[in-house]
Formats: sequence, C-alpha cells, structure tokens
Amino acid sequence: FRNRLPASMQDKWATAPMPAPRAADYPGMSMAGGSSLCLFKASKKKDAAWKLVEYLSAPEQQIRFYALTQDLPAHRAAWRDPKVANDPPLAAFREQLEHVAPLPRVPEWEQIATAIYEDGEATIRGKMTIQNAVADLDSKADHILAKRRWVVARAHPGAAGSQPAVGGQQR
Repeated sequence: FRNRLPASMQDKWATAPMPAPRAADYPGMSMAGGSSLCLFKASKKKDAAWKLVEYLSAPEQQIRFYALTQDLPAHRAAWRDPKVANDPPLAAFREQLEHVAPLPRVPEWEQIATAIYEDGEATIRGKMTIQNAVADLDSKADHILAKRRWVVARAHPGAAGSQPAVGGQQR
C-alpha cells in the first residue's frame, strides 16, 4: 500500500491477522506459502548448494532481501530487526507467522487454489454469493480430486473411503 496509494491515503489503511471461526481461536490459521529452497539429491555440488541455502536463510540476508523486494522474512530472528519490528503495519504479519499450517500435500493443490482465487474474486465483485461460491468450490475440488480418488481406489482396493469416483461423486 505504501508504494501504490497516494500520500493522502497513507493513513487510511492497516493490516490485521486472519480472522478465526471463533474468537477464542484468534488469530486464524493461514497457509504457509512463499518460496522454498531445495537441494537436489543428485546434485554434484551439494556442499556449495547447502552453503548458499544457509546464506540465503540467514536473518541478515532475509532483512536485506526485504529491503530490496519488500518480501517479508520467514526467519523469526529477522523480525527483531528494527526495519520490520518497528513498522506497525507489519505487526499483523509477524503475529500471523505463529499461526500457519502447511499447504495441502497434493499435486492438485494449485488447481484448487486457483479455483479459490477465482471464486473469491467473483464473490468480492458481487458476481457470486458466498453460498454459491462455497458450493462451486466444493464441486470444483471434488471434480479435481476425482482422479486421485480413482487412483487410490485402484491401488488399495477395499480401503475405507476409496470407492472409485464416477462423475465427481463417490459410489
């Protein structure tokens, strides 16, 4: 917002942690996303690659990267740096960092996430009600995951809940 809003709007925005279904659960969970650094098993330069991962993961580099790109640091120690610790709009992001869950570990997750974004935008723009968006997302996710259920049913016949899917519905 600092980079996109005019000076006259700079005092008219704020950030907050994710809401939760119940007040007692506040703040709500968010998905741990962002970028990942990895080291390939077959790498011929594992030592050098690991040193690069350690370097990029260091709080000092995370703060430097934040200064250059405005991407928030993932390392908790980096949040003690005054550049982020003393910035009120960033406090909600720091609090949220303690309330994250991993993304679902299914290859279809990106397709499902895209559907969430599309139906979320349609809802925000008034082109879809919340109830219709939830029903549509349920249907889309069911359809996207139908093949996975079919594959699992073939690999593990008779397993509970592994009935082959037909037209997105369980038999």
